[in-house]
Amino acid sequence: MMRMVGFLAAVLVLFSFTMPWFQVTKWYGTEQVTMIDIAKELYNNMDQIKETIKELNTETPSTNLILFMSYVVGVSLILLGALFGLTGGRGGHLLGIAGMLLFTYPIWATTGEKILDMISYGYIVGGIGFLVGLVGGGASKSGK
Repeated sequence: MMRMVGFLAAVLVLFSFTMPWFQVTKWYGTEQVTMIDIAKELYNNMDQIKETIKELNTETPSTNLILFMSYVVGVSLILLGALFGLTGGRGGHLLGIAGMLLFTYPIWATTGEKILDMISYGYIVGGIGFLVGLVGGGASKSGK
């Protein structure tokens, strides 16, 4: 039963990837960004990421490099956490929560309180899914 809770929580997190995680106001209106969009943008531009890391490492204060790496690692941990969470254990959900914290920190650091206006329901559903999986998931201690 406990493994089923972890599995269902991971499915909820994966489902949240299709929902808007952020609403970003542009000059032409509001754009909704899903976790799928974020992951595609990140992993389809690996050459650009390498170049950005090199530039941030040599031309700017290390704080910018730390924020950027926090974002990249955070997205990776969110994706891995959701996939590992499908096994029903708590480890994947713990990875996911750590990923959400690492992912959110640079956004909060650059936008401040505006992040509260940007967060959308997909982000909230994903966070709740990871928390439910962490608290309710995992193997039972009795071995059943």
